[in-house]
Amino acid sequence: MATPFTTTLDRLIACFQAAFEHSAVVRREERPSMALIEMSGDYGAYQVRLKEIRRADGVRRYAYYVLDRSAVVVGFDNASDPRALRLKYGKNYVHHRLELIPHRHARNKGAIDLSDEMDGESFVSWVKENLPRTQ
Repeated sequence: MATPFTTTLDRLIACFQAAFEHSAVVRREERPSMALIEMSGDYGAYQVRLKEIRRADGVRRYAYYVLDRSAVVVGFDNASDPRALRLKYGKNYVHHRLELIPHRHARNKGAIDLSDEMDGESFVSWVKENLPRTQ
């Protein structure tokens, strides 16, 4: 049964499958109130992971990661990460601890910086533009 999210998810799946080898939809759930999509694929020697949860009220949670074996090369998400909250709010971060903060993780999550909001198609473009397709 089609939901308000069907077209958006279909477009994201097509974009992901066109960009990455061995791409697979690991999980897809749709209800009128929410949708979840989880995908994996390969970009040369890298493994790419994408997960989004969209709610009917417009709230969207995401986690997009590129791995080299099991090590994080780069990750973008909007979780309420305490380190990201500290970067944005300083000492007052505890008052915002449930807020979704777009941020980027560098190698092995050793560094973190604030980023702009990202969607799945922008993540696919970022990977193609910024990472070499290694074998």
